[in-house]
Amino acid sequence: MTPEVLITGIGMVSPAGVGAEATFKGLLAGGRYVTNLAGGRHVAAPIADFTPPRGTENLDRVCQLALAAAEEAVRSAGLPLPGQPSTLENARLGLHLNTERTMVSVGTSKGGILAFADVAPLLTEKRQLGQGGAAWDRARLQDALFSIPPDSPARCIAERFNITAGVHATVAACSTGTLAVIRAVQMIQDGQADVVLCGSSDASLHPLWFAAFERMGVLASEHPAGGPAFACRPFDRFRAGFALGEGAGILVLESGQSVRRRQARPIARIAGVAAGTDPAGLTQISPDAEPLTHVIRLACQRAGIRPAELACVLAHGTATPTNDAAEARAIQAVLGEDACSVPVVSIKGAIGHLLGAAGAVEIAVAALTCRDGTSPGNVTLIEPDEELGGLNLPREAFPVGRGPVLKTSLGFGGHVAAIVLASV
Repeated sequence: MTPEVLITGIGMVSPAGVGAEATFKGLLAGGRYVTNLAGGRHVAAPIADFTPPRGTENLDRVCQLALAAAEEAVRSAGLPLPGQPSTLENARLGLHLNTERTMVSVGTSKGGILAFADVAPLLTEKRQLGQGGAAWDRARLQDALFSIPPDSPARCIAERFNITAGVHATVAACSTGTLAVIRAVQMIQDGQADVVLCGSSDASLHPLWFAAFERMGVLASEHPAGGPAFACRPFDRFRAGFALGEGAGILVLESGQSVRRRQARPIARIAGVAAGTDPAGLTQISPDAEPLTHVIRLACQRAGIRPAELACVLAHGTATPTNDAAEARAIQAVLGEDACSVPVVSIKGAIGHLLGAAGAVEIAVAALTCRDGTSPGNVTLIEPDEELGGLNLPREAFPVGRGPVLKTSLGFGGHVAAIVLASV
């Protein structure tokens, strides 16, 4: 019998707020967080008022965000942080983080790009440490270098929580977070772990990545009437691309046995997962959307549900013309005549595209949707695209009841994935 996998903790840092509840509350209230960056050349969704966790001051922002989300997720799950005393009652219930049965599955799409940008000139010019006004001492340089590789958020989390059972770092473009969660599900179902800290982080608000995505022609610009807040408009007739954002989402996944042993209160259940590859090209999507269609069907099948039972679809929805069209085609193919009744939502209009962190943050939002029975809406949608076949695209927050929620992800390079979450 396949072990049950439950979400018991959630941590989020996003443009909508620092903290899972702050993020979800902001999204439900219809907040729009895309703005003009200093200089006004690009629109983006930065995180305001974020204070890095203690001891991370020299690490790249991608690690700082991941650690902040991980600490919140562990607290949310009712597990004590390292160094915290455990009460007799907690000890009786097994309320502790058994690091020998805990694993990490956390990814990022690029790594510590901001630290790399700071360190590269210092290394290439071969300046002496402490010279040139940079005040770089060896400890600071070591921390910065440590946080550049793509596995750095996963390693930092394992170090912070003294986790010894294993660390897995996923790198899969914009599907990174979803695939990291899927890998965590497999770790529990394979019996490798009782608890997995999983998700992703991304901090790529840097000129290099603005230039790269601008060259690809996928970045949105300020809306002539609505301003920067309406730059990214998933499923809109005149959609023209996404706005870059930053953030992190970390989940605590546990086996059903672990949850029952410590009498934890789960937030949602991972009912079914599936992943695949679209071989159309680096940035292309198969016109018939068959790879994504297959993955969605497989996730629903593994969840033991009919697609028509879905309460809503939390779509990838990047607001690029080809992505939204392909995703709509896949949803229509799976839902058939029910495609016009199941609500479809993208939160990228509100918080931008968090790139490697998008999947994890959106799964966290889907889990909270299952918990509260309410989903955010498409807050930047102005004129639905009739070419998308009449999808049900609510603009405001709406009730979803107790039905399952589907989360889809698509990443450059053909990474496609789907997760079905259910209420508990």
